[in-house]
Amino acid sequence: MADPERLWCPSGSAYAPESLVLAVREGLDGPPDYLPAPRPAAEALAELADGVEPRRLLRLASHCVPHCLNRAGDTCTLATRLTATASPRDGSPLPPCHLRPACKWWTQSGPPACRACPQVATRPG
Repeated sequence: MADPERLWCPSGSAYAPESLVLAVREGLDGPPDYLPAPRPAAEALAELADGVEPRRLLRLASHCVPHCLNRAGDTCTLATRLTATASPRDGSPLPPCHLRPACKWWTQSGPPACRACPQVATRPG
């Protein structure tokens, strides 16, 4: 699925051409229910009710981009903050993930970022 030359952000844009839906949230900002297979975001966006911010209901992934507000050089500062502030869940199973082999958070921070990933709700800011 993922191009090995590009890393993916598991908290990505809804509107990038490559965007994928990884999960659907249980209600606005609820916990994610991971899909058995990623779905193109363009398909899911067409099914959302008018006025619903996609990232409040869908867990989206897109390629990491150099101009992201969460980048400092090659580091994703969101992943760094996430692993520093998330409640420790060492030893718990990793959540299901279609991105893991090419995920920026995984390659940068490993299991702690992966375990905390479902806790993240992406909203425009």
